[in-house]
Amino acid sequence: MTSNLSIDWNELTPTWKNFQVEPFSNGIHVVRINISKNLHHISDQKHLLKNPEQQKLSRIVKQGDKNIFLCSQVMKRIVCGQYLNIPPDEIEFDFTENKKPFISGQPDFHFNISHSGNWIIMILSNNPCGIDVEKIQPDFDFDGVMKLTYHPDEIGYVQRSPDQHKAFFRIWTIKESFLKATGVGLIDNLSDLNMIKNSTLLENPIPWKIQSFMVDGGYWCSFCFKSQNPKINFYEY
Repeated sequence: MTSNLSIDWNELTPTWKNFQVEPFSNGIHVVRINISKNLHHISDQKHLLKNPEQQKLSRIVKQGDKNIFLCSQVMKRIVCGQYLNIPPDEIEFDFTENKKPFISGQPDFHFNISHSGNWIIMILSNNPCGIDVEKIQPDFDFDGVMKLTYHPDEIGYVQRSPDQHKAFFRIWTIKESFLKATGVGLIDNLSDLNMIKNSTLLENPIPWKIQSFMVDGGYWCSFCFKSQNPKINFYEY
């Protein structure tokens, strides 16, 4: 599996500023939301959930999982609503065949969302984009998963890294962000997708680009976008 792809292997060091809605101007906006910090406020906005979301929330057993689902659904509505100047309870979310979310009637507004541990992270743009965040688990036995889902070049990258767990989760977020941005979703043969070797298709001059950064010292986050030299802004809710 190939694509016109460029990965920046230099780790970004974002400068986070308080959330505010600003024009995209062909840029990328990344928003991080600390769940524990915002849970009380978000719980007061539970009424924003549609009936299917309310029903799904009621079926979740573990309180931690309930908090994550509630926060991600509510904040998705609040943040997108603020950008679009639409009341959050009036936004109509839909999904492509491969489960990529979009907002009905907003073809030039793109967003994606991911969560792990105590963080929810969103990416917003007027161009296609995807994002993935994963908590680095030092005790996770990734060997079996890696053999099934990583290309041999990716396995070599992990095995040569001084911190193999950190390398494993970085590659995972890179793959996920790419699949989410392109709208492909999970594919049967993840090991065919080689994120180490960047490839170019001449008929598609604007490449997908991927950048990564650490969140709170213990999470990898990677985001993928298709835009030429965009300004990237980082916001904290």
